[in-house]
Amino acid sequence: MRVSVLVPIASVLIAGCANAQTPARDLTPTIVAGGEGRREVAPDKATIVLGVQTRSRTSAAAASANADRMTAIRAALTRIGIPAKDIATAHYSLHFEQGRTSADTQYVASNMVTVETRQLEKVGQIIDTGLGAGANNINSLQYDLSDRTPTQTAALGDAVGHARRQAEAMAAAAGGRLGDLVELSTQGPTYSPYAMDVARYRMAAEMSAAPTPVSPGSVSIYATVTGRWRFVPGR
Repeated sequence: MRVSVLVPIASVLIAGCANAQTPARDLTPTIVAGGEGRREVAPDKATIVLGVQTRSRTSAAAASANADRMTAIRAALTRIGIPAKDIATAHYSLHFEQGRTSADTQYVASNMVTVETRQLEKVGQIIDTGLGAGANNINSLQYDLSDRTPTQTAALGDAVGHARRQAEAMAAAAGGRLGDLVELSTQGPTYSPYAMDVARYRMAAEMSAAPTPVSPGSVSIYATVTGRWRFVPGR
């Protein structure tokens, strides 16, 4: 009998201790709101990817012709003031292309270079110079920022301000006011450089058109946040 009495008492004591250690649930009402921020800024650099593709019955001839034309392109770009360090190989390949007949069979050599410049007024000249020196492929043209950090920080600040204004409006509509910030999160700013359609540059190469007109667009940076604040009911 003594044992049967002690066991339930011990169980009650253990359960009581466990309940005493359980933290009280915070029942304070909260308001959750999201915010968005967007900044459009002018780019300060451009990246052009251009290249040469050559074909021949032998791999050596295709590679040699390609090297000669790429050397001419690099030399022409440096003559208009593009430093050699800003011209970098982006891709090189040499492959065999099987044709329908032995006469159609050939080797294809492709060489792409990336040209980076902060002289945005020279972008059109760079394209025309590359085409004039032997480039037959303008792969891409993209405007960008050298340092995105200040703009990303500003976009995040805009998003937080927007979220707070949303939360304040909700609190007022509910008959109270916004209390302390409880939680704030973001997945990080998203970034959209300005990329231009390069199809017209290929057409210009084929038609020997007038100097290529180029107008840089703006770079877009977006930020989203989610915040949670305490709600203080009105009295």
